[in-house]
Amino acid sequence: MKKALPNPDFGCSGLFALPYEAVKWELVKTAIRLDLFDHLQESETAEEIARKLATHPMNTGHFLNALTALGYLSKKEGRFRNTSLAQTFLTDGSDTSIGPSLLFMESWILPLLGGGMEALLRDGPTPSPEISDEGIWATGARSSLNHGRCGRAQRIAGYVASLPEFPSFSRMLDLGAGPGIIGIAVTAAHPSLRCVLFDQPAVCRVAEQVIAEYGVEDRMETISGDYTKDPIGDGYDFIMANYTLNFYHDTLDFIVGKVHDALTPGGLFMVLSDGLTHERTKPAASVLAWLATTLQGSDMAFERGTVARAMLRAGFASTESRMFDDIEMEAHGPVDMIVGRKAPYPIA
Repeated sequence: MKKALPNPDFGCSGLFALPYEAVKWELVKTAIRLDLFDHLQESETAEEIARKLATHPMNTGHFLNALTALGYLSKKEGRFRNTSLAQTFLTDGSDTSIGPSLLFMESWILPLLGGGMEALLRDGPTPSPEISDEGIWATGARSSLNHGRCGRAQRIAGYVASLPEFPSFSRMLDLGAGPGIIGIAVTAAHPSLRCVLFDQPAVCRVAEQVIAEYGVEDRMETISGDYTKDPIGDGYDFIMANYTLNFYHDTLDFIVGKVHDALTPGGLFMVLSDGLTHERTKPAASVLAWLATTLQGSDMAFERGTVARAMLRAGFASTESRMFDDIEMEAHGPVDMIVGRKAPYPIA
């Protein structure tokens, strides 16, 4: 035999599975766009669904079989129905419906698809998309609301409540609060804490609707503006900023200093963020989550330690950092929780 067969020490099955990951998302995305799961809260045949959706009967059957294979539908005697997973998260109108959130997340990676990544590699970044339009952020706030309600807000509130200073908090600020659901969860975990939500005017209007929905108008209020330029108030015992400082790398020191000044002596500043390590190659999910914006010329990822160092430069007496992988953000990687503590008395 002139040539020996190769004998690698590891397999390649994972590589062959990669193209099918795109097929899985296309299945779910198509079902969301067609409102399929709303039609399958009760058992239906493929023919009945095809009539309701005005789709091809035979291909509808193949499509439903594939969704069943992935665990989104069940099938019995030719009739399809939502599984608990689809019923909870993919039907419209409930507090846990995240279909719109998934579609919004996809919009951020579209520039990489269909050959876009190759073009960015060959030609370099294109002009950055315009993201100053408040309407974009209001849409994002609405789409992230149910994501927060599905457990993320509750878990973050649990971690805040575990801080030893939490019982003594009387007034807090949620900086870049989005729809306000995390601030609501933290407020609900405390018997008397009052909370201010700060974001752009259009986003604050969304937050005000959520505040009214939960009936916490007596303990929560909003301040609208641009926290890189406008006053954020003062006299806060606790300030948190969740996945918002990533947009302001160039002014990070200024913002952290502004937060330090707004805190009472002994106050806490908590930041939730990504935290890249291993020369910006891990965690893999965090690297991939930011890749679309990075290749387009906007590197918004934080290396672990960046925020903590900014806190110390701003005058915080101490910092601590903990990584969590249970805050319902698996697609974005582990969450780095950085807590800076202001000195209880002025430092000379």
